[in-house]
Amino acid sequence: MLALGAGVWVDQAGSDRGSTEGDVAKPGPSAPQFDPSDLGPDPDYLAPEPNNPVEAVVGLTGVDHFTTADIPDWAQEYGNHGPVALSPDGRLWVAPDATVRRTVVDPYVRGEDGVTASYAVEAEYDGAPDDMGTDVVWVIISTDGTGPGVGTMDEPGRWTDDFELWVDDVTAHAQGRPSFAERLVKFAGPDSSELVPASPGVEILQQQPDPELGPESVSGKHSAAAEVTWAGERWYVLAVDPRSGDGWSDAHDTSSQHDFASFLAWLRSGA
Repeated sequence: MLALGAGVWVDQAGSDRGSTEGDVAKPGPSAPQFDPSDLGPDPDYLAPEPNNPVEAVVGLTGVDHFTTADIPDWAQEYGNHGPVALSPDGRLWVAPDATVRRTVVDPYVRGEDGVTASYAVEAEYDGAPDDMGTDVVWVIISTDGTGPGVGTMDEPGRWTDDFELWVDDVTAHAQGRPSFAERLVKFAGPDSSELVPASPGVEILQQQPDPELGPESVSGKHSAAAEVTWAGERWYVLAVDPRSGDGWSDAHDTSSQHDFASFLAWLRSGA
């Protein structure tokens, strides 16, 4: 099953890990080719350490993959399927209605936590959830070789348009690393609403302690929003220390809001 990055579950991998025998496996491109010049430039933008400096290839270049004319049982659940899945032998299966734009092979290190295969994919996909508002999706999927592949589906632009940076962030928890936002800022102390840089080279341009958050937001002991720079780019960050559970932070690139005041207004709206 794939989890949507924004918190909604969508169906993906099935529970049947049976043989691929009988499927019509076709090597090579699994969907109509696209012009690589349609892709934006690879920014080669790395998050503060400890990072996961992955490198995506264009399309499926050098990737061990295949497709089928029909959707195998192990690639669907309740009749639905995602743009990619992991076959019982760990190879990347690409849906016949998906076009892969970029791929990261082994975003999780093989052997760590029993992972035997993993891929991150940016794909154009007719079956993208309606609330995404785009046919381009980001998917990361992995398996330990004993059950169906599991992973996450997200949409470009929710907080960044940088696919490789998204892969770094989405792999952080499983690899025991702080998220990208947590590598940008942290609270000055356990009872403080002041943010300080969490990594060398991060600069806080301005901040707002305990900003007004939307009515659906979790009540926190303290929170703070900030505008920061890292490696020549600006980011808006919200950090919250809730009354129960662990603290958390979110980062957003500045394309989402015109300026810091707009970001604070967006937080108040609860959008």
